[in-house]
Amino acid sequence: NIGNEALQRHVILFQENEVVLNLRFLPMASIWVFNVEYKGRKAQGFKLSCDTPHMLSSNFPFDFLVVDNNGTGLDPISKNDFLNKRCSLFMLEPADIEKLRGQAVEV
Repeated sequence: NIGNEALQRHVILFQENEVVLNLRFLPMASIWVFNVEYKGRKAQGFKLSCDTPHMLSSNFPFDFLVVDNNGTGLDPISKNDFLNKRCSLFMLEPADIEKLRGQAVEV
């Protein structure tokens, strides 16, 4: 679960490997950003935004999607937005990515 700490590290088991998701809240900009590591590869500096995949150009077999549970369409702007359930973060798997890209995802 995502808390309200400004720096967070989450390890997700995925296809017999680990996805390391580092979340950071930047209070001066009121945004959440993330870095991810998987099988020795890294992707850094993605701003969490609602209703859009974040890593389509990074060619990872997964992606992340933020949903605004209030339906306002606002990106997460408070360090409490995930804790108080205003926003939810979902990990998209290869089948989900294939639907978005329109082609198979190499794993």
